[in-house]
Amino acid sequence: MSGARWLMAAAFLAVLGGNIAGPAPAEVSIPRGAIPQAIPGALSVMTYNVAGLPFPVALNRTSSLQEIGLRLANLREQGTQPHVVLLQEAFTPEAKSIATLAGYRYVAFGPAAADANETDRTAMPGVFRSAASFIKGETIGKWQDSGLVVLSDFPIVRTAKMAFAPDACAGYDCLAAKGVLVTWIRVPGASKPVAIANTHLNSRKATGVSIARADMAYAEQCREVRAFLGRVVNRDTALVFGGDFNIGHFANRIALTTGPAPLVPGGQEVIAQETGAAPPRPVNADLKSVIKRGKDKQFFRAASGTSLTLTDVRVPFGIAAGGFKLSDHLGYVADYRVEPIQ
Repeated sequence: MSGARWLMAAAFLAVLGGNIAGPAPAEVSIPRGAIPQAIPGALSVMTYNVAGLPFPVALNRTSSLQEIGLRLANLREQGTQPHVVLLQEAFTPEAKSIATLAGYRYVAFGPAAADANETDRTAMPGVFRSAASFIKGETIGKWQDSGLVVLSDFPIVRTAKMAFAPDACAGYDCLAAKGVLVTWIRVPGASKPVAIANTHLNSRKATGVSIARADMAYAEQCREVRAFLGRVVNRDTALVFGGDFNIGHFANRIALTTGPAPLVPGGQEVIAQETGAAPPRPVNADLKSVIKRGKDKQFFRAASGTSLTLTDVRVPFGIAAGGFKLSDHLGYVADYRVEPIQ
């Protein structure tokens, strides 16, 4: 699900019974334990919208979220766990605890509600702001954090986060402090840390407002993403940028993310790269489902003097394995090689 409609109901429940958001977690937690052995230069990144929505809007999510953590732990036992996991819609404590269940040693959290609520920064034109709807959740502030979490087996040496301007949103999405979380991760065999970013952009029809209004907010969010990444991630740093981009198959949103001014200049997109490989690689039902939805993406770009090569794409918890019982998204893993150019 988009995670939008439940936020409006949750907000009004919060007004009646207290804010549903729990205390903000630490910026980066580092549990004890040694870094697992890894093949130098190997990096695997999973993007996964886990639909971690709170009661009473989402029912019986605790067991599914725990199952996600346990399945990731099972991959770890087999030595096939993704090195880095990007979670979206990890709003609840149960969703955030996936990191502990799965055995990840390093965890970073995205923007909190306060990061957006404590600024008077505006981004949208006055005519857009004047049409803001209270009943659609556009004028009552942020009631939830971004839902963004990055889990890593490798050390997170630095983080940066940005919440979109409070008015750079449309409809029910305005109740969450959406934005971007960037982590710099020390990948074994890489000469310098790799920047790995996570985001969740404004939904479209699920906002509850007009598509034109949702698309205006989406365009502004893309502008803020480009400016933020351009400021904090220099071209000498390799970048993997994943998340729920809510692109779908809509030409205007495709143009905003991959057109003349792409979110990752000089980058490639995993699904396009995988399906356009020569010779063609087989596309199974799980990957076809990801392609059909068109929302979960990873963009990647090498650092100067290095190569960042996509070697495989896999869906660990696919349709036959009950993936849609865990979440309404299928999380997928992209395997990369980071190597110096000889």
